[in-house]
Amino acid sequence: MTESAAVALSSDSITLQCLEICKFRRLGRVQVEIDEKTTILVGANNSGKTSILAALRHFLSDGSAFGAFDVSLSEWAKLRELGKAWESLTEDPATTGGADEAAWTKQCATLLAAMPTLDLWFSAEAGMYHYVAPFLSKFAWKGGAVGVRLRLEPATDVASLKELAWAYHTARLPVKDMGNDSLAWPIDLLDYWLHESQKMGQVKAYKLDADNNPLEGNATYVPQVLAAGAAPIERKHLAKLLRVDFVAAQRGLGSEEAASRSASGPHRVGMFSNQLLQFARQHLNVAATGHGHRADLVKAVAEAQKELDLKIHDAIAPSVAEVKELGYPGLHDPQEIRFRTRIQTADLLDHGTAVQYSMKKDSAEDLLPEYSIGLGYQNLQSLSYQLVSFKTARFNAEKGSPAPVHLVMIEEPEAHLHVQVQRIFPDKAHKLISPTEKEATPLRSQLLISTHSSHLAHAEDFDRLRYVRRIAKSKGHSMPTSEVVNLGRVFGSDDATRQFAERYFRVQHTDLLFANAAIFVEGVAERMLVPLFMERDYEALNSRYVSFLDIGGSHAHRLKPLVEQLRIPTIVITDIDPVEVKTGAKGQTIRVAVANTGQAGLECGNATLRTWHPKFVQLDDFKAPKSDDLTWAQEPECRVRFAWQLPVAEAGGAWPSSFEDSLILSNIEWFRALSEEKVDKNGKKIKPPTGTLGTAVTTVAEAKTHGDLAAALHALMRASFSKGDFAASIFENVAVGENIACPKYIADALTWLQAQLEPNMDVVL
Repeated sequence: MTESAAVALSSDSITLQCLEICKFRRLGRVQVEIDEKTTILVGANNSGKTSILAALRHFLSDGSAFGAFDVSLSEWAKLRELGKAWESLTEDPATTGGADEAAWTKQCATLLAAMPTLDLWFSAEAGMYHYVAPFLSKFAWKGGAVGVRLRLEPATDVASLKELAWAYHTARLPVKDMGNDSLAWPIDLLDYWLHESQKMGQVKAYKLDADNNPLEGNATYVPQVLAAGAAPIERKHLAKLLRVDFVAAQRGLGSEEAASRSASGPHRVGMFSNQLLQFARQHLNVAATGHGHRADLVKAVAEAQKELDLKIHDAIAPSVAEVKELGYPGLHDPQEIRFRTRIQTADLLDHGTAVQYSMKKDSAEDLLPEYSIGLGYQNLQSLSYQLVSFKTARFNAEKGSPAPVHLVMIEEPEAHLHVQVQRIFPDKAHKLISPTEKEATPLRSQLLISTHSSHLAHAEDFDRLRYVRRIAKSKGHSMPTSEVVNLGRVFGSDDATRQFAERYFRVQHTDLLFANAAIFVEGVAERMLVPLFMERDYEALNSRYVSFLDIGGSHAHRLKPLVEQLRIPTIVITDIDPVEVKTGAKGQTIRVAVANTGQAGLECGNATLRTWHPKFVQLDDFKAPKSDDLTWAQEPECRVRFAWQLPVAEAGGAWPSSFEDSLILSNIEWFRALSEEKVDKNGKKIKPPTGTLGTAVTTVAEAKTHGDLAAALHALMRASFSKGDFAASIFENVAVGENIACPKYIADALTWLQAQLEPNMDVVL
């Protein structure tokens, strides 16, 4: 961007605030709020994250064509019906009279209503009028919402619809009598578009009514319906307003990477080398030329090579410096990047600009070629430089000023980055694409990232996270679809709970936002042993993506708002925590933890069970729960199964109050067997277990009744008993095949969860 162009920009600004995608793949209608800096899409596999980025790419990139399967599944039946109607044509409708114009008009409306759309909602200040004027729906405008709709149009009017209909009729005519089982092309209109994707038409842009907008949580907003005679707007106006760049997850596999490959030459050229060469050709006016093999040119070539090396280094150095924002080079990394052109008399830049790495700063010795450096280092450099190149290309616009809004989409950057870099990547990446204050403050750069990495997601506040949630087929949804939740709004005005959740996610590194199901556990023993029991006893469940959260079951209620929004099947495994209500010295009511030996008047001291579900207070109410007492299902498509200690049949109905004593009471005979004297196959005595396992074995052996054992275990658990050491000992025994039963209250919950995740089955209530 020239200095004069920068000065001409207004001090006002414009940002992209909201996207609404309709009828694209599994996205029936999805609204995505866009953060002014960085937006991160999270969610389980096949939830729709990739579809969102693909939709943006198709609509906003001229080189990314739509395919037949980009049309939502819910619209296929309508399109097939249109195809059947066109099969029955007897003559070219373009040559007939206008008697059926009303029918063709109706068909045109049906076709366009089935097509994917993308609504872009900007928030613009008054000084940006010259950018948004083509999209304003009224003359009096002093800033505010600006809406643009992009729609795929196989036909723009009745005349073009007739051409499409006759083209399909002609293609279908030779095969339409072959029967329903025939696979001869085209089977139907969708199959026709598979081979004739160019017949799917082009994307047209339209203005939207700004008074009906989704910004700022507008409660009156409803998706707009374009008038039948709405006039499209030239796409060049949108190009002046918005620039879009995209980084794909997989490199070197798609057409988008063709420009980064070496075109010719015998030398191996890396990704970074190609990017530098492309950057030089586009922005530094370095052109590929050549000359013959005349001897008198050798000296000139040598001098030119030295001078060109220096000039390229000076020209590219500022952008390379920006790349270092991501933390490279480190102490043991190559310390400097040097550029060496290999000017040959045949082709001046045949091999591209060679990149070499020096292991000593300010030294021309020990230079290594690019491909000898670690792939992770190359990936980081390449990705970073790509972002810098996007910014440079924006400022070097071919015509006019740079677009005031720059949207950069990055698909799964973790495919290119080490874990250590993922946490800092969003912030550093936004800096790489953002103009400096000296360049142009009114220009806005916005980053949209899709990820499966919990390292990357947890680096950001919930305000920037958008959870893409799957919605299963149901009475209200004829086809599986998705919706997007702004996690910044999940906790409402409860700042304390939100702060707790954000800190927990960063410290505990949970993958909850990407899981198919969740299990909340009380402590370290459950966190260690429940996954092991699941692996041993629940093969189908073990194959699912289940996230374990060691949050303390008694605190699980603090994440209730988040669970309600994620709507994935969830188990909360928690302790019953029996307490006795007493009166303190000052007359206050206090609750003291006690062993449950059957005494009357005990209460449940667990906050989750008292305030979330089943909201009982008296301990006896928890003793024989019904199905509804165990499962919370007050939110649509959201079921949470609670599991707490219940009387153990193997222990004469003794009622434990923790996971550890429940495990022991469920396996009394196994623990007793450990206290008996044994010999191995060589006749040597087997020493009894020691440590916490030995303590538990002794406690079981010395108890005369089940009631005595329950009381002794309660006292033991509240003494200096190491639950972590005990869990590790049990883990070792289960791992080597010892027949230790999972406590029934947990086993029943795991059975419930396995049924919830069973494909092609009715939901288990």
